[in-house]
Amino acid sequence: MIDHRVLILGARRRKQGLGEFIARYAHEAGAAVCGIVGTTENSVRETEQYLKVQYGIDTRGFTDIATAIAASQPTLVVIASPTDVHREHLEAVAKAGVACLCEKPLFWEDGSWPETSEVERLVDRFCDRGALLQLVTQWPETLDEYYTLYPEMKGQAVEGFQMLLGPTAAGINMAVDSLPHVLSMVHCMAGIGGVSNPRADYPDPDHLNVFFDYRHAGGLMQVEVNLIRSPDSPRPAGYSINGRAVKRSIQLPEYQIMFADESGNQIALEDPLRKLVRHTLEDVTGGKSADRAQLIASMTDLKALVENLQI
Repeated sequence: MIDHRVLILGARRRKQGLGEFIARYAHEAGAAVCGIVGTTENSVRETEQYLKVQYGIDTRGFTDIATAIAASQPTLVVIASPTDVHREHLEAVAKAGVACLCEKPLFWEDGSWPETSEVERLVDRFCDRGALLQLVTQWPETLDEYYTLYPEMKGQAVEGFQMLLGPTAAGINMAVDSLPHVLSMVHCMAGIGGVSNPRADYPDPDHLNVFFDYRHAGGLMQVEVNLIRSPDSPRPAGYSINGRAVKRSIQLPEYQIMFADESGNQIALEDPLRKLVRHTLEDVTGGKSADRAQLIASMTDLKALVENLQI
C-alpha cells in the first residue's frame, strides 16, 4: 500500500474551483493533504485555516510549486489552479515525475490553443517517467447509475448522445469549460475517434448549443450539447444515450445527488468527484501511467470544436 500524500494547487473554492472538494475527498479516502500551493502568503494562510476548520485537514502552505514538491514529497499533485497557469504547473510536476490530477483542459493560454506537438511533448514527459496524468472529468463515473436505471441500454452501440450542462462562464469560456466533460463521456463510450462537422447555435450570451459528429472504429455518434450559463448552484445537468435520458438533481442541504429517468424513477449517486478522487488514488497505488492517446485526444478534439464554433 502507498501512504498517499496529496499536494493541491488551488485548494480554496472562491468562485467555482474544485480544489477544496478534492482536498476533502482525498482526506476522507485516508490520504494526507501534505501541502497546498497558493499565490500569496496571506491566501495560503487563509486556506490553511479554512481547511482545518471546515474539514479537519492540517496542512502546510507554499507559494512556489517546485519548493512545495521538494518539501512535501507528494505521491499525487492536484492542479486546480486557473487554466492559464496549468502549463507551468504541469511542467514542474512532470519534472518531478509525480502523478497528477489536473483540472480540464490541460492548458489553454491567452485564448489560443497549443499545437498538438506541444501537448504530445508534455504528455510524453509523464509517460516517459511512468507517471499518471489524469483530467478532472468525473461524468463517466455516473454511468453505473445510468445503467442501473436503464439496464437494457448497457452494451448497446451509442448512435446519439445529448448532454445538458450549466457552466458559470460565458462566451467561448462556456465551451472550454464544459466540452471536456462531454468529450470524456464520448471517449468512454466509443473510444478514440475524431470530431467532424462541428457547428453551434448561440441564441443569446447565456445559451450555447453545440453539435458535432464523432467518427470512431464502431461507427458514427451524433452529439448535441446544451449549455445554459448558471452562475449559482445547483446547476442544471443531465444526459441522454440513444434517446434515453437522465436528469440530475441535488437535494439540499445534504447535497445528495440524484438521477431521475424519464418515468420519474430516481436513484442516489455517490458524488462522481469523490469516486474520481478515490479511483485516482487507487490508480497511483497500482502504478498506472498516463493514457497518452486519451489525453491527446481530449485536447485535439476540444481544439477542433472550439476553433470552429465561431462564438
